[in-house]
Amino acid sequence: MNPQDRVDHEKMSPRQWIAICMAIILNGLDGYDAASISFAAAGIASDWALEADTLGWVLSMELIGMAFGSILFGMFADRAGRKPAVLICLVLMIIGMFGAAYSQNVTQLSILRIGTGLGIGGMLSSLTALVSEYTNHRRRAVVMSTMIVGYPIGTVLGGMVARELLVVADWRAVFLFGGMATLFVFPLAISLMPESLAWLTRRRPRNAAAKINRILKLFGHKRIEQLPEPVSQSGKPTLMEIFRPDLARTTILLTLAYVGHMTCYYFILKWMPKLVVDMGYESESGADILILAMLAGAISGPIFGLIASRISLPWASMGAVTGAAIAVNLFANAGGSWNQIVGAAILVGIFFNAGGVAFYALLAEAFPSELRGSGVGFGIGVGRAGAAFGPAAGGALFAAGFTLPSAALLIGFGPILSLFFIILLFGLKQRKSPVYRERTL
Repeated sequence: MNPQDRVDHEKMSPRQWIAICMAIILNGLDGYDAASISFAAAGIASDWALEADTLGWVLSMELIGMAFGSILFGMFADRAGRKPAVLICLVLMIIGMFGAAYSQNVTQLSILRIGTGLGIGGMLSSLTALVSEYTNHRRRAVVMSTMIVGYPIGTVLGGMVARELLVVADWRAVFLFGGMATLFVFPLAISLMPESLAWLTRRRPRNAAAKINRILKLFGHKRIEQLPEPVSQSGKPTLMEIFRPDLARTTILLTLAYVGHMTCYYFILKWMPKLVVDMGYESESGADILILAMLAGAISGPIFGLIASRISLPWASMGAVTGAAIAVNLFANAGGSWNQIVGAAILVGIFFNAGGVAFYALLAEAFPSELRGSGVGFGIGVGRAGAAFGPAAGGALFAAGFTLPSAALLIGFGPILSLFFIILLFGLKQRKSPVYRERTL
């Protein structure tokens, strides 16, 4: 039996759950590191007297890095291994966060945020592939949904710390905290996250059988006597493989759908604290609203997974992106009423994070193991490139005199486009699809 088949079909062991929990923690660091610029935005704008359009580009910088990081490290994870990709991404995040704390101008900060984004984006694609291959078929949809929830949980918990730091210190402390947290977790990732059995079986590095048996023993499965017959492969996996005839339509439509959703998601995520401050509230109130939105998002992830397992992943995804389009416009039209702002922020967190969970699950299921890192990395990478447009477009619209409701109405078409592409891919009757698998999803 193929070693990965044992993971796919046998009961999950405690050690598998520990590895998955470690992945959730790493995804939480991703969430905090990505949101740190949002918590720091008001202080940066004040210290350096930045206009809205300039601040919008600063908010977008790590998203540009995330786009390239997702694609590059997705391919790297398929070729060199999931775990090495994760560890290199952690190093990039450590350097970027500490560097941002000591930056002296917009140029320095922007370059460092791009570097941090490389690590964040690469981590997202590498962890998605790795956790999918740690998990059996029965638990995969719920586990993937829960792993992705680490992202908003990290934003929430880190944001609580950031809020207090902003009371007693300046914006640089937000980045210092992120750097120290990432540095602390690095040795834990080395010790608690083994390599993917699917990758070891396919790529067969030196002493592959011994490495596979150590992981099988760690996971509580029977050892193998010898490696299974290798599956015929045409050399190293390349990015163009995800555009082969049986995958091209899925790759293109899922990627376009993800771009639409993430453009709007990061518009509201990056600008939310600053917008609350502009409404007349203190900077810690802006942080509170983002924390509340992310807390709602953290709760929505597992719920989305359960709903998807009942009504199908495509239908749940359609509901999530539709709700996101409504939520962003409700927030934009909340005015200065604190209760309305809170209610709308909760809806933003619920539907935008549910949509993010949806696309990670869709991408992870869409590609075979040998192309999973590349496929997920490409989808996430291009999606993050689109996401970079969201905060920058918001800044440009505000600088041009657009109000928040009018800007949100324009950018809020992103999730509507996502809905259109999901319907194109699956159809409303959800006939046979390369992604939809009723048994596993």
